[in-house]
Amino acid sequence: MTMKFNTLLKTLAITGSFTLLTACATGPEGGDSAAYETAIKEAKAALAEAQKVNNVWGKTEDYMKAAEKAASEGKYDEATKLAKRVKFEADMAVKQANEQKNAGPYKN
Repeated sequence: MTMKFNTLLKTLAITGSFTLLTACATGPEGGDSAAYETAIKEAKAALAEAQKVNNVWGKTEDYMKAAEKAASEGKYDEATKLAKRVKFEADMAVKQANEQKNAGPYKN
C-alpha cells in the first residue's frame, strides 16, 4: 500500500509542477498594455508621415483599425504586433515616396 501511495504522490507532484510551470510560462492572457501604448504612438506618428507624403500602402490603415480593436478587447499582444506592422509599413511607404519622388519613364 505504501508503494502505491508514494507513486500516487510522485504523480501528483509532477502533474502539479507541470501545471504551475505552464501557467507561469504563458503569463497574462491580454499582454502588456504599456508596450502597446508605445507601439501605437509610434505607429500613429509613422502613419501621419506616410499620409503627409501621400503614400499610404493598401492595408496599412486597416491594420491600424485592427490594432485599436484588439486593444479595446484587451488583446494587447495582438494589438502590439499589428501596431508594429503599421509602423513598419508606414516607414517603408515614406522611404518609397522619397526614393521615387522624381520617378518618370525610362529614357535611353
